[in-house]
Amino acid sequence: METSSFSNNNEHNAFAKQQSDFDFGLLLYITQRNIFWIIAILIVAGTAAYFYIRYTPPIYESIGIIQVRTDNTASQILEATPAYLRQDISGDIEFLRSKEFFKNILNTLDLEVSYFSEGQVMATENYANHPYSVGFQVKDSSIFGRKIYIQFDDEFKAIASYTINDSVYSREAPINEIIILPHVNLRIKDVDFIQITTSKKQLKQNDYFFIINDVNQITEQYHHRLRVELLNAAAKTIKISFTDHSGKKAKDISEAIAEGFINIDVERKSQSAEKVLNFIDTQIESVYGRLRTSETSMQSFQKDNRITGNDGFTGIYLERLNLLENEVINLELEESVLKEIEKKITANEKEIDPYTIIPVLTGTHFEKNISRQINSLHQLLIKKEEMLYSETEKSEKIKSIDYQISIQKNLLLESLKAMKDKISARKKNIQKKIKEYEKTYLEMPTKELEYSRLQRVFAINEKFYSLLLEKSTEYSIAKAGFVPENIILEKAKIPNFHISPNRKLVVISFFLIGLIISSGLIAIKYLLHNTITNINEIARLSKANANILGMIPRYKEDIPVSLLIVNKRPKSMMAESFRTIRTNLQFISNEPGPKTIAITSTISGEGKTFVAINLGGIIALTGKKVIILDLDMRKPKIHAGFGVENTSGMSTLLIGKDSVENCIRHSEQKNLDFITAGPIPPNPSELIISEKFEKLLIELKVMYDVVVMDNPPVGLVTDGIAAIQKADYPVYIFRSGFSKKNFVPNVDRLIRDNKISRLAVILNSVETHKGKYGYGYGYGYGYGQGYGYGYGYGYGYGYGYGYYDDAKESEKKSMIGKLIGKN
Repeated sequence: METSSFSNNNEHNAFAKQQSDFDFGLLLYITQRNIFWIIAILIVAGTAAYFYIRYTPPIYESIGIIQVRTDNTASQILEATPAYLRQDISGDIEFLRSKEFFKNILNTLDLEVSYFSEGQVMATENYANHPYSVGFQVKDSSIFGRKIYIQFDDEFKAIASYTINDSVYSREAPINEIIILPHVNLRIKDVDFIQITTSKKQLKQNDYFFIINDVNQITEQYHHRLRVELLNAAAKTIKISFTDHSGKKAKDISEAIAEGFINIDVERKSQSAEKVLNFIDTQIESVYGRLRTSETSMQSFQKDNRITGNDGFTGIYLERLNLLENEVINLELEESVLKEIEKKITANEKEIDPYTIIPVLTGTHFEKNISRQINSLHQLLIKKEEMLYSETEKSEKIKSIDYQISIQKNLLLESLKAMKDKISARKKNIQKKIKEYEKTYLEMPTKELEYSRLQRVFAINEKFYSLLLEKSTEYSIAKAGFVPENIILEKAKIPNFHISPNRKLVVISFFLIGLIISSGLIAIKYLLHNTITNINEIARLSKANANILGMIPRYKEDIPVSLLIVNKRPKSMMAESFRTIRTNLQFISNEPGPKTIAITSTISGEGKTFVAINLGGIIALTGKKVIILDLDMRKPKIHAGFGVENTSGMSTLLIGKDSVENCIRHSEQKNLDFITAGPIPPNPSELIISEKFEKLLIELKVMYDVVVMDNPPVGLVTDGIAAIQKADYPVYIFRSGFSKKNFVPNVDRLIRDNKISRLAVILNSVETHKGKYGYGYGYGYGYGQGYGYGYGYGYGYGYGYGYYDDAKESEKKSMIGKLIGKN
């Protein structure tokens, strides 16, 4: 009968054990219990987001776009070698990013002084709208970066003050006159006193201050705000962006960088052409002097010797000799160019400027080869300079690039040497031919030979002079034809909207942070949750398949002691839960005759006395005679629940001091009697296991239909185990939200070790409001099992809010109570 009665219950317990350890219902319960903290955390996160957005200085970004290209019209007309063409704009990007270039750009802007107004919470920079200007002369570099406050008491004078090393320096002077201070001399000028007066209400006292900037410091401070990126490789476009708290400043710096890059590119190429022209002009002056001398010598010789010309043979001789001499001149010119290049390379190994070397090569037959090698060496040197910003001289990367530079330089020098040797050999061969011609015509008349020599000298100088004039003309045209290679496709503008703080992103981020903190709180509470909340946990934790007898809702009112309440509110949810338990007791044992119910718990405070009194009361309402025995003689409570003295009872009865008739007391409820514990004995456990106790139970069974025994907690003492073993209905009490989960093995121990197979469990003080985790689960569990047990408990919950007397109390729950999940 017993096995049959609880087959469904055991099946359910087995099913519960198969479930995952994660309890979603418990998670929802903990979340609901802490909903107030979740809302509070989200409110704090929202407030923090508001203040972050409100008091974080906005950051603006200004963007300009430039295009890198070559547009030297004169060079194209003259078909000159494109020495200035860029095949890769990565070098330009690195140049734009370089700190030295950025520093030069900052020097062109009015950034020596930063002006601020100090509000109640934060200071604001007045980049383009400051109501006064400052002239200064720095006497001590420690003044750089210091706040210098300016106070205007009236429109005629100003007070300047600052602090260095905890010392305050202050001086007053009329407007536009010098304020002499230990570290700096100042002149306050261009004062707009109307603007100062208007804004003074919004600012603190000493509301204005300025900072004198050191260009090196602001270069370091501003450089990380610069972004230079390749926008389109095919179109060779570069995006230049700069961010700052002032949109106007961001625009000015971004615009200055673009314009500065264009201007410096033109200046660099103009300087290169200028150097070449200076070299050519120097050579022209020298050659022109030699040309005039040779012309004068030839004219004087003609006049003195009355020579008007040579015969045809001499003309042929001169023509051939002139061709050879011209070739020697060209070879000597190329040789001098190679020597000049070699000198420049060996003189300055760390810096090679192709813009001053390559133009000298123009027109030579080795121009392309040498230009390519010089450009390769130049790119390696630039790469090394860029790497030195992040690497040391001794790093492996620098050593590797030095090795590449050394190889490239040696290749270039070897190429120069090979070309010089080739030119030298060619020149010797031609000079040998010239000597042969000269030897052939030694027999010619002396005057004709001398005249021929003078003609050759004149022709050589004339040829050299014409060549230099031609080169000078070419480079003058090239210089005049220089236009900016780079153009600005999109000028930087003052941004209308700031990029930071991003309101939407900040709100979402702070909201997510709030959710993460809330989730962390819930997760911690879930992991640390070690109390029993619902019957499902008992079924899951019990390995002995403890029988579930029912649940008792939490009593709304505070009661100092366990009281009989089912008779006062027979239609309450509390009374209905005890009726359900009363019904479910039939499935434990349905045999005829008087029954004993033994109630215990793990520790004191779990509600066993409350259950004993009210379970006895609900059974008595059916007309059965019930008596309650207080066997918890170490800590008696039954007498307090019924409001009587504890002068006699179980202790005096079991030692033979009192009779049963003298110890039985009657309650206010019909058919419900009780025997108190009596004075605390020294040996309560011996009294409970004595023969007198067994005889007493037999005697009481004759007098009553049901004997309810309130036993001591078995988790603390073993006094009550004997009574539980003798009971027809052994009952174990857990209290929701109070009993620890590790109490459940005590039930298993009683079932397994003490052979109390009928032991059933009641969960006391379960929250009953709609949606509550503990009672909500109980409804689904009880109703779903079928039989009288399932139906009885389902009825108790299902009709509660419309039928029970305490429904109105539930409806009166405050909104705050609902939020925080309290009854």
